Amino acid sequence: MLYNKYMNILGINISELNWPELIRKIKEFLNDGRQHYIVTPNPEIILASHHDEEFFYILNQADLAPADGFGLKIAARLGAKNLPRISGADLSPEILKLAEENKQRVAIINWVQGLSNKQELTSALAKKYPNLKFLIIATEKKSHLSDSELNELNNFQPLILFTALGAPDQEKIIWHNLKKIPSLRLALGVGGTFDFLTKKAKRAPKILRTLGLEWLWRLLKQPKRIKRIIRATVVFGAKVIAWRFIHPLRYRPNVA
Repeated sequence: MLYNKYMNILGINISELNWPELIRKIKEFLNDGRQHYIVTPNPEIILASHHDEEFFYILNQADLAPADGFGLKIAARLGAKNLPRISGADLSPEILKLAEENKQRVAIINWVQGLSNKQELTSALAKKYPNLKFLIIATEKKSHLSDSELNELNNFQPLILFTALGAPDQEKIIWHNLKKIPSLRLALGVGGTFDFLTKKAKRAPKILRTLGLEWLWRLLKQPKRIKRIIRATVVFGAKVIAWRFIHPLRYRPNVA
């Protein structure tokens, strides 16, 4: 169930909470005794959900879904709304900081073939958050944890879980395993966020992020991503325009 105010973009509910409201809600989640999970939709994720019914459902069942993509902000403006943009790369450090300050245990499910391996991530976390108690499990992209992985997590008893497998695997592994880890109060998928912490990847300069030109930075750094970038910009933009301006013209309200 999505908390508080939200708007719908191409079928996916997106949280309209600003930064202070979001942090306040996360603090509530960590102390209310219930289990919650957060997703961070971006244009690619929304488009992918249109071809994956389970993924679509999981996204819309999340407790919070802050917009992680400038394209969603533009889509909201077409509907005369100002949608705050909150990326996983900004949110994750804040949650790690809260966990360290409050002595809350954190577990990370990391893709074994990702840019940052377990050792690199362990070193970076220990350096940045020296008092943080954490566990890292390196695994393949999948929807279900093995019995041994579940045992390891339950023995550690984390309060917070980050999954860094990339969408949709990271959201699906939360959905299928959250209730199997009773100690958890908050779980969220973060993609390649931890690669910024280990310095295996570099974020776009702030000016480009502000202008919504991160896609250009990624294209310059990784030209092979061009197909993904076209989907996240051109394809998504075309679908949003059709959704906002063309589809409503096809349906006339019922006349009593």
